[in-house]
Amino acid sequence: MSEPTTSSSSSFGRVLIGLLLIAAVIAGAWWIAQERDLWPRSEALETALRPLIDGKNVEQALVSRAIWENYLETRSNASRWSAVYWGLTFTAAVLSALAALVLKLETLIKSEGAKKDLAAMLSIVAALCITIPTSGDFQRKWQANRIAAAEFENVGYEFLQKDGVEARSYLAAVGKILLRRNMAIVGGAEQRNPLP
Repeated sequence: MSEPTTSSSSSFGRVLIGLLLIAAVIAGAWWIAQERDLWPRSEALETALRPLIDGKNVEQALVSRAIWENYLETRSNASRWSAVYWGLTFTAAVLSALAALVLKLETLIKSEGAKKDLAAMLSIVAALCITIPTSGDFQRKWQANRIAAAEFENVGYEFLQKDGVEARSYLAAVGKILLRRNMAIVGGAEQRNPLP
């Protein structure tokens, strides 16, 4: 009678270790996603805009700050959505492969019931890892923010090229970029398309 208890506790221990490893991978991915905000991005644009942001011309400072802060926000959003989307996608692929591997392994997990339970749990988590970003359109949100960041960067360099002349005229471009981004996030922007 003590042998089945030892076998089941051994299987339980292996399952627990497997789940802890999965949790560690998810925690590591989350940490990397949080640290991505500190990675360098477009310091050249900030360096070029900084004299205008800190300058005495109020209109140029206002527009420079609007371009730079919106760029930072959309770039950070793109980075987060990308990390979540790709992180869940790759996690689903790994968990699916592990589910198949667990069913095939004969030396690590002896109990057929434990194998099936672990494979089922891995398959369920993998399915959720694909379903959540797909049904939430995480890829579209990542792409919309990435495109908006590129547009803000372009507007920033155009603003710099023209030496900030007629600074307030660039606020309309900032507004259009933000509207296009929001429409792309919500979806169906192709049908509405109110902006050129």
